[in-house]
Amino acid sequence: MQIVSDKNFKDITIDKENIFDIEFLDCVFENCKFNECILVNCTFSECNFIDCSFVGLKTKNVSILFAEFIECTIVGLNWTNLDSGSISFPIRKLKNCYLKYNEFEKMNFKKFDFEKSSIVDSNFVRCNLGESNFNMCDLKNTHFAECDLRKADFREAKGYGINAFDNIIKGAKFSRAEVVSLLKYFDIIIEN
Repeated sequence: MQIVSDKNFKDITIDKENIFDIEFLDCVFENCKFNECILVNCTFSECNFIDCSFVGLKTKNVSILFAEFIECTIVGLNWTNLDSGSISFPIRKLKNCYLKYNEFEKMNFKKFDFEKSSIVDSNFVRCNLGESNFNMCDLKNTHFAECDLRKADFREAKGYGINAFDNIIKGAKFSRAEVVSLLKYFDIIIEN
């Protein structure tokens, strides 16, 4: 396996390429684009991704350890396909990111900060999101199924789909304007 350490990658675009057997250690990726690439047997340890784009990325035997994603666009990623069915946490940061068509299953996001991110048309299934911060997130058409949301902060978040029967929501915080969305699963009629 090739090891790449302490390297900065800037303004690189990689389209429809296969990347195999590389371990990236303490690298910074800035304004890089990965379009429909395939990553196999790769590790990203303590790497920072700043203003990067990942579209249609496919992975096999990929580990992400202690990474930061800042102002990144991530479209169509099934995070549970990463090493061992989950990311080797912790990811340090996911800040001001745009995620669309992402799948998260059986992942531990306890006390994780998603603040100001857009996570749209995505799914969280059987995830631990206790005490996580979704404050000011756009969660349009994002659904939570069988998740632990105890003490999670959804104040000023919008667009989420949370079934109170299907998730643990004790102590979660919601804004008055959006909390009505929790009632849609009760099969009731709400009139103005």
